[in-house]
Amino acid sequence: MIHILVGLDRNKRNIFLKKLAPENLISVPLTSVSQEMLKGYATSASLFGDTMTIVVEGLLSETDMVPSVDMLKELNDSQTLFVFLEDKLTVSEEKKYTKYSTITHFDLPIIKKSAPKANTFAIADAYGNHDKIGTWVLYRDAIEKGTEPEAISGMLFWKIKQMILASPKAQNIHILKRNSGELVSLYHKAHKGERDFVVGLEQFILTSLS
Repeated sequence: MIHILVGLDRNKRNIFLKKLAPENLISVPLTSVSQEMLKGYATSASLFGDTMTIVVEGLLSETDMVPSVDMLKELNDSQTLFVFLEDKLTVSEEKKYTKYSTITHFDLPIIKKSAPKANTFAIADAYGNHDKIGTWVLYRDAIEKGTEPEAISGMLFWKIKQMILASPKAQNIHILKRNSGELVSLYHKAHKGERDFVVGLEQFILTSLS
């Protein structure tokens, strides 16, 4: 019998190996392996009649030591259990070995890296400084990083409210209140499906800072 354990999660691989062969396990260093040795183990049996397990790591990735098809058949038909440990196998290799063995994968979990979050405060600060280009660049960056337009419009609404409280001129307050109203209107239209929020918010930034 042949079992091939493939993958870089060595901890899970070792746990599986202990369950697969709790006793009579012989680990053979790759430097000591030969085809004659494998044939010898294939034809031999445990002194007590139990199944003997031969473990070799890296055998299949060493091209000059790869067992032939005839040997694979012989090892697979043997009462001895052969376990080959490999970090990885190509698709063609797996297709070849799956005919004569049981292949089990132990891949490390894929950890998805979260995209860096955009700084919506920076957008609000640029808007408060009447930096049209800077606000627009930061806005586009935030959208490309997956920031929801609701979060950006909320921050801009908060900033405009601050600007209204800090402004000493009635004319500026009038313009800021108009901008605030446009933001609220855009929000409701976007959520009713009447406008694209991303496009509408971009237009708001460019027109209100003109």
